[in-house]
Order: sequence, then structure tokens, then C-alpha cells
Amino acid sequence: LKTTDGTFEVQLLPALPSAWPAGSVKGLRARGGYEVDLSWNDGHLVNTHVISTLGGILHIRLGQRIAVFTTKPGDILLLNENLDKI
Repeated sequence: LKTTDGTFEVQLLPALPSAWPAGSVKGLRARGGYEVDLSWNDGHLVNTHVISTLGGILHIRLGQRIAVFTTKPGDILLLNENLDKI
């Protein structure tokens, strides 16, 4: 999603089906030049890995929680279930 300031927001697990209580996905492409891998268990995020291909300001949303990161091309963000860098 594009935010009101022109930056991008990536929503993690916005509509996870109950039939998939655990799993992972790799290589999702997000607007703004981001590649996202993530894993979840019991319907909750375990961790996520974001690669910025273009750089810029990225908002990551998980439910009501939002984390904001400034990235450069090639930056890799490793985030835990609280959207804290690990």
C-alpha cells in the first residue's frame, strides 16, 4: 500500500487462512522495490526477512503495529514477531 506521504507500507499476514496455522513463504514482491520472506506458527508471525532493492522509507504493518525503516538499495532487514530488528 502507498501511504499518504508517498512511501510504501507492507502488511504482513493481513488475511491468513485458519487452514494454514503454520508455514512460510519466500520471494514475495512488494511495491516500492521490496522482496519479503516470512514464517508463521499458530497463526502468528515468527520472523520476516525484507530485502530493499531500490531503497527508501518502508512502513511494515502487523495488525495494529507499524514499524518504519529507512533503507538503501541492498539493505536486508531481519525482523522478529514484534517487528524489532534481529
